[in-house]
Amino acid sequence: MPRIARVALVIAGVVSGYYLIRLIKEYLGERRQREVFSSDRADDLLNPLRSVFMPARRTLAKFKLAEGQTVLELGPGPGYHTIEASQMVGAEGRVICLDIQRGMIERLLSRVNAGNVRAIVGDATQLPLRDGTIDRAYLVTVLGEIPDPVAALCELRRVFTPAGVLAIDETMRDSDYVRLKAMRRMCADAGFVQIAHHRSALGYTALFRAS
Repeated sequence: MPRIARVALVIAGVVSGYYLIRLIKEYLGERRQREVFSSDRADDLLNPLRSVFMPARRTLAKFKLAEGQTVLELGPGPGYHTIEASQMVGAEGRVICLDIQRGMIERLLSRVNAGNVRAIVGDATQLPLRDGTIDRAYLVTVLGEIPDPVAALCELRRVFTPAGVLAIDETMRDSDYVRLKAMRRMCADAGFVQIAHHRSALGYTALFRAS
């Protein structure tokens, strides 16, 4: 193997190792704290390795987003999924991003330049939205950070259109991972019934409709 190729491999290994160590440290730190991921660390959610292991479009494809839909992204952080979601719903659709931390919303707006995206600082248990206005809502490793998840799920049910679908994506990489059995129980308590789920090596995606 040429010397330059060996050097490139070593550099790639060092960089990958650095980001892997950071991910492990972040995971362990979050697991100890069990609290909302701080907006001061928003850029950690944009770690380059995330796009390799958890591509935004691959995750969103499971949520059945379509052109013209009004979609609620709850807990978007710095907007890792937002750009792709805005493209999937098209110019006639809307993506409403709601996060409890102003710092996360500000970071999202600094990255996302799409006319069909609206960003709001708000509480998941008191959504500033009218009844029956949302076609799809999704939460990616977010529900476990909400102090009263059933209250948040009840609010989501309130704002859904009759055919509204809730998508929840969980991964064991996240310190606030919610097991599928517990997720089903909480959703049932809020008036949802599961309509589909997709398992992965380290987690799942579950889709629900109002019962």
